[in-house]
Amino acid sequence: MNRLKIIAVSLLAVLAVATAASAKYKPTVKADVGIYPNDFGATTIDVSHYPPKMKLYYKVFSQKCQACHTIARPINSQFLELTADEIAAAKKTQPEIFKVGPNIIKAEPKIWSRYVHRMMSKPGCPVKQDGKKIWEFLVFDSKQRKMGKNLKSWIANRTKLLNNFKKLYPKDYQHLVSNGSLQPIGGK
Repeated sequence: MNRLKIIAVSLLAVLAVATAASAKYKPTVKADVGIYPNDFGATTIDVSHYPPKMKLYYKVFSQKCQACHTIARPINSQFLELTADEIAAAKKTQPEIFKVGPNIIKAEPKIWSRYVHRMMSKPGCPVKQDGKKIWEFLVFDSKQRKMGKNLKSWIANRTKLLNNFKKLYPKDYQHLVSNGSLQPIGGK
C-alpha cells in the first residue's frame, strides 16, 4: 500500500511540474474572442527571399503575435502602411490599390504603427521591446505581398477569403459590418 501511495504522489508531482511548465507558454490574455476573415487565411509567409534582418523579425513577429490571436490575423490583414509620398507614387503606378476598397487593401500612413501600439497596450501583451521589429516587418512584408507583381494575387486571395467568411460565418460577418470593422460585401 505504501508503494502505491509513493507512486501516486510521484505522478501527481510530475503532473504539477508539467502543468506549471506548460502554463508559461500559454497567453495570459486573449485579445478578443471574435473571429475575423483573416483568421482563416495563410498562417505562414515565405520569407526565404527577404533580407536577413526581415527573416529575423519574422521569427519575432510570428512568436510574439500568436500569443493573443491567430498569426493568420495580421498575415492576412488588409493593412498597407505607406508614407504620403509612397501613396502619391502608388496612385500613379498602381491605382488598383485604391480602387479595390478598404476590405481588400487599406493603404494609410502609420496604419501598422497604430495597430502594433494598440496591441502593445493590451494587458499581458508579450510584444514589449519587440514592437519596433514587428512593426518594421509588417510594413516591409505588406509592401512585398500587396504591391507590385503580387498585387493581383493579393486582391484575388483577399477577395476569396472575405467571400468565404461571409458565406460560412454570416452572423460574424454581420457583426463586423455593424461595428464598422468591414464594409458590406456585394451590397449586404
